Amino acid sequence: MSTPHPPRLALFGLPGAGKSTTGALLRRRLEERGARVAVVRIAAPLYDVQRAFHERAGNPLAEGRQDGALLNFLGSHFRTAAPGFLLADFEQRCQDAVLAGAEVLICDDARPVDLDEVAKRGFTLVRINAPAELRRARKSGRGDRTSGDDEHPTEVGVLAVRPHHEIDNAGDLDQLGVRVDALLAGLAGGPAEPGPPVGQGTRLDALFRRAAATITPRYAENRHQIGAAILAGDGRVFTGLHVEAMVGRASVCAEAVALGKAREADATGLRLVLAVRHPKPSEADRRIRPVPPCGLCRELLLDYGPDIEAVVGPPDALTAVPMADLLPHKYVGTKWKATRAVESPAVRAHG
Repeated sequence: MSTPHPPRLALFGLPGAGKSTTGALLRRRLEERGARVAVVRIAAPLYDVQRAFHERAGNPLAEGRQDGALLNFLGSHFRTAAPGFLLADFEQRCQDAVLAGAEVLICDDARPVDLDEVAKRGFTLVRINAPAELRRARKSGRGDRTSGDDEHPTEVGVLAVRPHHEIDNAGDLDQLGVRVDALLAGLAGGPAEPGPPVGQGTRLDALFRRAAATITPRYAENRHQIGAAILAGDGRVFTGLHVEAMVGRASVCAEAVALGKAREADATGLRLVLAVRHPKPSEADRRIRPVPPCGLCRELLLDYGPDIEAVVGPPDALTAVPMADLLPHKYVGTKWKATRAVESPAVRAHG
């Protein structure tokens, strides 16, 4: 089975031009039309390191704030120490987002140094323009810990790139909304360079490998036997390890651990969960196999991901089944006012 390649939009421009703001408006407009949208950022690994550093240092960044100087350094170092990693990781997360059901992908942090490769991956390039004075004012008003350098090597060449579309963001939010609507109207023909379809079986296999890689090095008889992976709507994958207790009912399932990590990261739109069991030393069959979620996990996962699907079946014939089908008569209490999942705010914007 293949999943059609979704429309892909890559926004680029100098710092302060309004890439994240434009991306958020695009997402809102598309979701209002019923489309499933995933924002997938090239620099996600840099943001992860940035957040981990400041939290470890005891001065976590406020919501939506950045350490521009640190991101500049990390961007250069990542590209020098591991050439190709950022784009390979980006494409992996794009494919995961498609598997998670995304109908449109938006990258709102594209940089000139990456645009050739981004275009080859089927993205329509959209340059966001704004006057220098206005960009500086926007940057200073964001409250970033430090400001990024407009002349940094990853920023050089913005104006030399020939985009497929341009948006003038010199006005207010309402004016930007008008230009976003015009862009969407002009995209009726689809992306400039559509890519190949994504095989769902291949992507389910990749999720299986993530879950297996979680338990394999950590297996301990009667302590850790199950590994799990949860795929969020934006393509991020969260893993968990089963924690067995001396008192059995105090044990914690791997799916619950993975869910906790997803919640901590503000991930929303949970799409897939896959758990695998590691064989005991006494078992002749040494293969790691998928296992369906237990009844408690079905209840828990549906509380936080009403559209989540469970990946079940043998390793060579994986299939995704709606969790609701595995629990057709879910308990609905009065603890929460809404019967739908408790969701975090939209994915925070960067850049």
